[in-house]
Amino acid sequence: MSAPVILLVDDERAYANVVKEALERIGVRVHLAYDAMEALNLYSEVSPDLILLDVMMPDMDGLSLLRWLREHSEKDGVPIHIVSAKAQQSDRDAAISAGANGFLAKPFTVEELRQVIGQYIEIGPNGKN
Repeated sequence: MSAPVILLVDDERAYANVVKEALERIGVRVHLAYDAMEALNLYSEVSPDLILLDVMMPDMDGLSLLRWLREHSEKDGVPIHIVSAKAQQSDRDAAISAGANGFLAKPFTVEELRQVIGQYIEIGPNGKN
């Protein structure tokens, strides 16, 4: 069985690289995009099993990208989970209204991230699938 693929979209490069390393340790392949355009290009290339998407990004924010993906994607059903420091209830509601499957507030623990991923992707007890 091949490793599940996650598209991680976040403009904070240091954060994105730390999360990528944590995800790879639990047996997930990760593709990083640092802005919406890069995310759109990668999305069509890598066919992710899950997208982890930040809200605050330059050019196109994460909620706009989320809406675009939901309206234009031929790959219906790919779960998109918002991961953001903007974590007020209104922010969470806006994410769900835009089409997100869920919301995880930054900062988070590796275990919290693992639980989110486990909602969408089968991973074993030690993280490996």
